[in-house]
Amino acid sequence: MISQRIETEEDIQIIKEYALLPILLDMLARDMDELKIYRDKIVYNHVLFYLKEVECAIYPELQSIKSKMRTRDIKVLNTEMNSLGINVEYKVRGYIHHFTMLRSLVKAELMTMLMKMRRRLG
Repeated sequence: MISQRIETEEDIQIIKEYALLPILLDMLARDMDELKIYRDKIVYNHVLFYLKEVECAIYPELQSIKSKMRTRDIKVLNTEMNSLGINVEYKVRGYIHHFTMLRSLVKAELMTMLMKMRRRLG
């Protein structure tokens, strides 16, 4: 049996999603702003609608993750982005841990999250 003090794969996945979802929100906001130059194009409203739909789906997901974190006694202490990627310091059941995701992995994870959301949204 795994000790309750050791972080599980599910704990790590929850923390990873908690760290990545705000990045995804920032990315969507940036992209929606940059797309304004195409306001006169026919496809603009369709793309903007889709991006807003994804953005709206992220907030309940974030709430669900926060709830899971409370239940599992997980706290993210610090999230730092730099040119190499993202560093996360977190506490699981009283023990402090860290992980780093390189920029390429962050990008791949964000694309995977977007694809999953796209499937769920239909």
